[in-house]
Amino acid sequence: MRALPLLLVFAVAPACAQTDKPSASGDPSDRRADTLVVSPEAKPGTEVSVPVGPGTTSVGYWDVNAGETPVRIARREAFGREGTPEAIHMLNLHDDESTSVDAALDVTRETGGWVVELQHSGDRNLAFTVGGERFAADPNRMFTDAGRAKTLASLSRATPEAEAALETFAASVLKAYTDLDPAVVVTLHNNTEDNYSVASYASGGAYEADAEAVTLHPGTDPDDFFFVTDRALYDALVARGFNAVLQDNARATDDGSLSVWAAQNGRPYVNVEAQHGHREEQARMIRALVEVIAAR
Repeated sequence: MRALPLLLVFAVAPACAQTDKPSASGDPSDRRADTLVVSPEAKPGTEVSVPVGPGTTSVGYWDVNAGETPVRIARREAFGREGTPEAIHMLNLHDDESTSVDAALDVTRETGGWVVELQHSGDRNLAFTVGGERFAADPNRMFTDAGRAKTLASLSRATPEAEAALETFAASVLKAYTDLDPAVVVTLHNNTEDNYSVASYASGGAYEADAEAVTLHPGTDPDDFFFVTDRALYDALVARGFNAVLQDNARATDDGSLSVWAAQNGRPYVNVEAQHGHREEQARMIRALVEVIAAR
């Protein structure tokens, strides 16, 4: 996307009713496998402990059920080099957003940290069965009751059984991530050109009512931005020259996203959002976030 010429800083008031955020198209980039160490014992449902040195990564896999459908959770631990900041813990929920995972692995091989990733179909949305009936849901819309009902109704249909199965699955994903005790909940997402950007939260944007403040710096791509629930984190990232949105935690639409869950549970949250293919820029954003979190 062409960079915009002006710095825009918005304090955003509630506006019109919200619409669902658009789905990004699949990411064609290949997942890097270099320096990845996988033990022969790396079977579904097991955690792997491998003696490795700085700059390498070990991986553990779990198969959890979404209804009657097994879904794999991959949890990669990277071992940073001496003197790097405290490790970061990141979560990828959409299986078609591989640029974000590649960028995260690039950084954690330097700094250390964890990348937790849902692996199922290679698609954004999760398909699963309950009682032999097929359902579909957005994995980033499953963390509240309202979100589960809405995403099921939008992508298939909502039933009490499907909502219960999705709630159980969401709890399994949260456990795999929050058991790592992250200081800040960090998620990884990608978008497509002109589909979803920091401008979506600016005055007149589709999600204006969900934002308390928005910053778009001159000469930057609005597709690359942070979405934050904590004012101090927002201010620190903006001061470093990054585009950012501060969620209005009191008024944000309850769409079941992890940012809403984090606000409801008093957890600081940052989404590192970048356009598909912007791997170097997303890695730069993550490196800056590592330093910001370490300075808290």
